[in-house]
Amino acid sequence: MAFYLKTFYTVLVLTLTGGLDPTSVSAASPNASGPDLTGLSYVGWVRAGYETNFTCTSNCIPGCTYTWLLKGRTFIGSKLTWTPDGLDHIVELQCTAVNTENGRSKSITTILEVKSSVSVRPSPQLSLPVLNQSFSLDCNGSFPGLPVLWYKDGQVVAPDAMINQLEHNTSLHFNSLLPSDGGFYQCEVTMANMAKSKVISLGYLLNFDHWSVSISGPDTVLPGREYTFTCQVNCTVDLDCSIRWPLRGSILTSAYFSVRKNILKWIPSVPGTVQVFTCVVENTAAGRSAEASKTVKVTGPTVSGSETVRLSGVLGLVLCVGQLFLLDP
Repeated sequence: MAFYLKTFYTVLVLTLTGGLDPTSVSAASPNASGPDLTGLSYVGWVRAGYETNFTCTSNCIPGCTYTWLLKGRTFIGSKLTWTPDGLDHIVELQCTAVNTENGRSKSITTILEVKSSVSVRPSPQLSLPVLNQSFSLDCNGSFPGLPVLWYKDGQVVAPDAMINQLEHNTSLHFNSLLPSDGGFYQCEVTMANMAKSKVISLGYLLNFDHWSVSISGPDTVLPGREYTFTCQVNCTVDLDCSIRWPLRGSILTSAYFSVRKNILKWIPSVPGTVQVFTCVVENTAAGRSAEASKTVKVTGPTVSGSETVRLSGVLGLVLCVGQLFLLDP
């Protein structure tokens, strides 16, 4: 006996209102109005491999026709069912309602983020590819016993004497890496649902040129002065990689703190404290990341206990503002 989990999401409710002029009585009256867009409610993301339902509604009189535009394809009707395959991370969805009497139309467009639980990762996770050495990739998120296909640069990977597919194809093992093995690897899994839908994973860029990351700036600083720290990387920021500066639980004692891409500016305020800065360089779509940390000591005369408490209270507020700044796109 087989059991299947059927999961679906209803993520978009589009409300369009409109109708006839109150003084109009003819079904073909030129005074008809609408539709008028009044509301939109959706959760903002959909899950790859799972059926997702969308609905366009209106109170058009005598009625409206509906057209959906998704990934260059047109669909007719007030309801749309879509199962994302994971190939796209961001998708634009548009619904247009047309009043059948006066021909007037309204459209709404929303951006959907497609999240996937399937990814390709090196095994062990922190291992790096090295020429002439063995290396393995795992297809995380696959279901035991269900088919898995591997792709390199969009082409199916065929096992040979140098490449083995292990554990029901969930792992790709290279006996000895060659320069020709470099490329962008993805796996396609079959979901354990009634539809047996296919999902393409996030990929992994197998590259022998490893990222180098370091943080430049002073190791000791004085309170009340502005200092600049730079995350130095050998990738192109906003093209090959992105940069973030996580605090990771450390308490930032600061009179001023700002981050812009790979530049961090800081005015320390409490002598005798130590601050650890971490720069993370990553490309989530390619499954690559690297990081570096730097420990900085604030020197100068120590302050009394009451003064430290006062400064900590003020600095906590500054830290909150700094975090809001960082999250603002």
